[in-house]
Amino acid sequence: MSDHDSDAQSPRLAETVNFAVFAAANTAAIHLLEIIQSQLSPPTLELHGDTIGYQLSIPLLLDKQNFRGAWRIGAGPPRAIIEKGLDHLKPDILLCPPEGSASARIARKAIQALHASLHFHSESGVLMLKTTSTTSSRCITYEHGDMDNQDLELIAPKTQTCVMRRSQNFLRFGDYRFVLEFVVQSQHKDKIKAYSTGYPGLYPSLALNPAPMRHSKTCFNVWLHNKIPNTSVTSGINIYTGEPVAVKQLQTKTALLPYTSKRLEIAHIYHERLDKGVLSIIDVWCEHNSSPPCFFNDDDQGDDDCCGRVFYSMPLAKYNFCDLPWEHINFENRLALFYHTLSGLAELHQQSITHGSISPESLLILSESKLTTLVNGQSAPRRAVISLSMQKRKTKPKASVCIAPEVWECDGNGNLDETKLDIWALAASWLWSFAVPPNNLKIRKHTHESLMVMLDKMTKRGSIKKPLDRLLRQMLAFEPQDRPNATDALADEIWRPLRDEKQAEEDNRKRRRTEMMNGDGGKRVRVLSPDPED
Repeated sequence: MSDHDSDAQSPRLAETVNFAVFAAANTAAIHLLEIIQSQLSPPTLELHGDTIGYQLSIPLLLDKQNFRGAWRIGAGPPRAIIEKGLDHLKPDILLCPPEGSASARIARKAIQALHASLHFHSESGVLMLKTTSTTSSRCITYEHGDMDNQDLELIAPKTQTCVMRRSQNFLRFGDYRFVLEFVVQSQHKDKIKAYSTGYPGLYPSLALNPAPMRHSKTCFNVWLHNKIPNTSVTSGINIYTGEPVAVKQLQTKTALLPYTSKRLEIAHIYHERLDKGVLSIIDVWCEHNSSPPCFFNDDDQGDDDCCGRVFYSMPLAKYNFCDLPWEHINFENRLALFYHTLSGLAELHQQSITHGSISPESLLILSESKLTTLVNGQSAPRRAVISLSMQKRKTKPKASVCIAPEVWECDGNGNLDETKLDIWALAASWLWSFAVPPNNLKIRKHTHESLMVMLDKMTKRGSIKKPLDRLLRQMLAFEPQDRPNATDALADEIWRPLRDEKQAEEDNRKRRRTEMMNGDGGKRVRVLSPDPED
């Protein structure tokens, strides 16, 4: 290689930034790392102020093929493994000197060959610590890392992961105390934020933004981040899993109303059941960080110390139907999203629950690992859900195309079929995927005719295909009795390919379960690597 070529490549090779240091935080740890430095001289082990630690760096120009984004922590493979030529993985953060010394023997009592790993969460971008230790003598203690600032013990499989959410995170490996400290310089923060992976405008934590707030504020098991504009939602991160969540709060008096408490109960049963099309509630708690809330106990409802507010967390949506970039979503994928939301509405109606305020903002696209990638590099959403309203339908709502015409006919006070109001609102919300209807539009007889003309135009230019046009007209019928119910709409022929696909997925799951039950159990192997991919 010529000198010219070398000079041309050197700036690219230098485009990394030290964002954190894994340093010794007590005498035992300092002594351990100094021995390792003197005998092995790992290239990333350097003096750090009055202590010594491993520098963790990331590239400023993201190269996903070459950037692993994980650091293994451990004592390293035993000498016998190396001498026998067996496959093994070496830790990036080595916490044990070569075998044969008293220091090595003591270190291996508390630290396994591959003891833990640090990695970035694929969705929220926060830095996670994951342990592989299954014994209490080798657990990792994250000081003040649990709820209520209690110490958190990491031991598999009970609590295997947690979020590094402080500017200084103190960790104990037996008698050794370390600190994972974020040290990124201010001039590099904006560059690192360019790694963002989702949640435009709703970031709970900018992906790969390694600079937690100086004072980490939590509510129950959620690390709180930002209030989402124009909503009552606060975004956050589950402190154990790193999953992005949305947090809402209600007044206790509201939460105890039969209408609301039933909805809280119903939404909670859909946790980890996204295929039902209903946004689930993950946890419900009170100001005492008690789950279930203390006031759900009849004995506490008259207590003066009873909480005034209840909080609940849900998966954080990446988009809703109002702000999803529909130009990147083809017609078949749009149909799939419509099908998910209609399935959710049918599920609610089967539970004798009506929604009452469906709008494009209440139809959410979840950012989950089950995303596919389009050929143009865009992520194709695979799961849409309905966010259940905890408030009763307003009798005098704000004018919108999502409000069925009979609401205006009776001035909101009539004995209306709530299920048919939901059907209208859902179909009207789907229209946002093709064109944004006029604001503040009240659907009367003449405006309904204009709405049908708009459907005609979208169908003629091919935006809406005829089978969907037919179903939309049924769901947007002016008279409520002419609209199908959710179950009948779900049985429409337009959904047959999606029903067949769903049935095939269910059959595959059943087949795999049967094979596991009837199999020979398979040969078990010990997994040494704590990488997030394992």
